[in-house]
Amino acid sequence: MDLPISYEEALQEWERFDQYLIQARYSIREPKTGRPLEEDFSKVLLRVGGQFSHPEVAKALSLGRIITATPFLMNGGNPHTTRMGYYSCYPLGDVDDSTEAIFEMERDLVSIFQHAGGGGIDVSRLRPRGSIVDNGQGTASGPVSFAKGFSHLSARISQGGKRRGALMIQADWDIKDIQEFITFKGDNPGMYTGCNVSVNVTSEAFWENETLLNTISEYIWKSGDPGLLFTTKSLENTPVPAKHNPVFSNPCGEYLSTKDTACNLLTVNLAKCLAADRNEYFDKVFEAARVAAIAGNEILDMGGFPPIGRIKKNTLKFRPIGIGFTALHHAMNFFDISYADEHQAPLFAKATQLALMLGSMQGSIDYGRFCEEQGKALKPQQWNETYVERIESDAIAFIKAEFVDTKSWLGKVESIFSILRELGGLYNSVTTSQAPTGSISQLLRVACTGVEPYFSMIQTRKVKDLDESWKEFTLVPLEFYGYSEEKLDWVKGQTAHAIEPFQQIRILEACQAFNHTAVSKTINLPAHATAADIRRILDYARKSNLKGITMFRDSSMEGVLSDSSAAMAGKEPEFTDLGERHGSTFKWRGPAPLYITANRGGHGHVREVFLNTTKSGSTLHGMSEALGRVISVALQHDYRLVNKIARTLEDISSDGAWQNGNLGRVFSIPAALAKVLDKAAENEVDDDPAPYTEPSSYASCPSCGKLSLRRSGGCNQCVSCGYSSC
Repeated sequence: MDLPISYEEALQEWERFDQYLIQARYSIREPKTGRPLEEDFSKVLLRVGGQFSHPEVAKALSLGRIITATPFLMNGGNPHTTRMGYYSCYPLGDVDDSTEAIFEMERDLVSIFQHAGGGGIDVSRLRPRGSIVDNGQGTASGPVSFAKGFSHLSARISQGGKRRGALMIQADWDIKDIQEFITFKGDNPGMYTGCNVSVNVTSEAFWENETLLNTISEYIWKSGDPGLLFTTKSLENTPVPAKHNPVFSNPCGEYLSTKDTACNLLTVNLAKCLAADRNEYFDKVFEAARVAAIAGNEILDMGGFPPIGRIKKNTLKFRPIGIGFTALHHAMNFFDISYADEHQAPLFAKATQLALMLGSMQGSIDYGRFCEEQGKALKPQQWNETYVERIESDAIAFIKAEFVDTKSWLGKVESIFSILRELGGLYNSVTTSQAPTGSISQLLRVACTGVEPYFSMIQTRKVKDLDESWKEFTLVPLEFYGYSEEKLDWVKGQTAHAIEPFQQIRILEACQAFNHTAVSKTINLPAHATAADIRRILDYARKSNLKGITMFRDSSMEGVLSDSSAAMAGKEPEFTDLGERHGSTFKWRGPAPLYITANRGGHGHVREVFLNTTKSGSTLHGMSEALGRVISVALQHDYRLVNKIARTLEDISSDGAWQNGNLGRVFSIPAALAKVLDKAAENEVDDDPAPYTEPSSYASCPSCGKLSLRRSGGCNQCVSCGYSSC
C-alpha cells in the first residue's frame, strides 16, 4: 500500500497534534485568562520531571521511555490549580444501603471527578426495588434507580473542562434486580452514557443460569454492556491478601483491588525498548519498568489526593502502583511477529509482560532502599504467599522454555523473590496494571495504544480547538516509513477488525499471566457477530485466566437501522435491520480521491452511505459528507427509496470525471454514488473480486457529531476526533 503523505509531512502532523493535545488538555494555564502556558510536550515534561528527586526518573521521562498518567501530567508541579489530583483510578467499593450513604458517595465522586480521576462503585448492597421501607410506609426504588443517578452525575461533571467524569458500576450476578441492571443501558440507548456496567461473577453457579447468560449475551450484542468481572479469579490472582477484598474496579477495568485506594498508573513505551537482539529488548523493558516503579512511588509520597481522608489513608497504607506498557503491536512488527499469530504473538506478549513485572518489582525494592538512604523507612506490604509461590514457579518455567539468556533472567527471579520472602512482601501491594493508554500514547507518537493492535493504517482526527475552530490531523504511524510495501500490506491484515475475537483474548491472557491487577482491552467484534457468538466467547473467557471481559460489537448502538416510523405507529417493524450491518467501500479516482461506503442491514437492504473526498475542510468534502448523511436519513426511514435516489442522482454531471475499475466512469460525485447504490442494492454485493471494506459507523460522537464513537478499553472513544468519555 502507498502512504498518503511523506515522512516529513507525517512528522509535522504529529507535531501539530501534540501541540493541540498539550494546549487542550495538559498545559497549565494563565489564571486570569485560561491561556495555555506550555506549547509543547517538552515543556510539560520539564515541569513534571522537576518534581522527582530520583535522578533516573526525569531522564526516562525526557527520553520518552516512560510516561505518567494524565492527572499527573495535568497537575504535577502546577502552581495554579486548587484541585491537585495525581491519580486516575478510585475504586470506592460498596455503596451502603442508606440515603445518607448514597449521597455521601455522590459527593465523593464529584470530588474525584474534579480532581481528574475516575470512580468505581458497587451497588449490590442496596435493597431491591419494591422493598418495604419506613416501617411499611413506602418502598425502595432499588439499586438501578441510583445507578442511573450516578451515571448522570458522571456525565455532568467536567474535570476542569479537560475530561468528563468516568464511572464503573458493579453488581453481583445474583442480586434480585439483576435483570434490570443488565438491561437499563441497552434499553435506553444514549441516555446513561456516564457509566460502564459490569456484573460480578462471584461463583460458578452463575454459569448454570442459562436465562441470565443469554440475556447478558443479547445486551452485549445490543449495546456493549454489561461486562463481566470474575471476582473469584481476582481474589486468587493478586499479591493482595484476600482479607483486603481486592475485587473492586476502576472505570476501565484494569485496576481491581481494595476499595478506597487510588491507583497510580504509569506506562512503559515499548517503542523505546526495541533492539536488534530480543534479549536486549527484554532487558530494556525490565529497566524502564524499574524506573517507572520508582517514579510511581515518588508520586505517592508527593500526595495529590482529593480531599477524602480514607482514600489518602488507604492508598498510603497499601501503596498500589500500576505499571503497564504501550506499543505492543509496534514491537511485534519490529520482530516480524504477526499480531494474528496464535502461537508467537501470545508468547511475545507474555515475555514482555514478565520482563515488565520483574522490573516493576525490582523498582519497588530499589525505592525502599532509596528511602533508607534518605533517612526514612517504608513498611513492606504483605503479599499473598500462595500467589507468590505460583507466580515464581510460572516465571521460572516460562524463562526456561522461552528466554535465550536463561541464566541472567533466572538470576533476576531468584534475587527478587528471595528479597520478597525476606520482607514478607514488597513496598507496594501491587506493581503492575495494564491500562488503555489513549492520548498519553499519542503524546509518545504511538499509534497502537496499550495492548491494542493498530485500529487502522492511517488515522484521521478531527477536533474542536480551544477557540471553537475545527482542526483535522492525518496521523500515519512514523514507523511505517521504514517498512517495505510488502510489510505494510502484511500489517494492514492485522488491524483491529481483522483480528478475530479469540486471538484478542489470547493476547489478553498472555498479558494477564504476569499482571498483578488486570488488563483493560475491549474485545472488538464485527457487526455481523451474533448473540450466540458472544455467548461462545463468554464460555471461552470463563476457562481463561482473565479477571474480566468487555465486548463491543461494531454498530451495536440500537436504533440506527430500525424502522422508527413503524415503531412509532405501534406496528411490528417490517424492515428492522438490527440483526447485523455490513458493507463495502468503493474507491474512485478523479479530481479528488473519493471513497463511497454503502452499508446494508441484516435483511440485505441498503440503509446508510458515507462519502469521503479525503480533502477535509474543503467545500467539496463538506457537501459530499452532507449528501451521504441526508441520504442515510432517508434510507433509514425506508430502504425502498434506494432505487429512486439512484435514479435521481445518476444523470448529474460536473466538470470532472471519476473512475472505478468495476463500476466504470461517471462525470460527478452524485453519479458515482448512484452506481454504488445500484451495486449495493443487488442481491449479491461481493462481485467485486477485491472490495475494500471498512467497519460500519458507530454511535454519534458528542464532540464532532460523526457516527464514529466506539468502545475502547472501558471508555467510549471517537475514531474521528479522538473524543473520550474517560
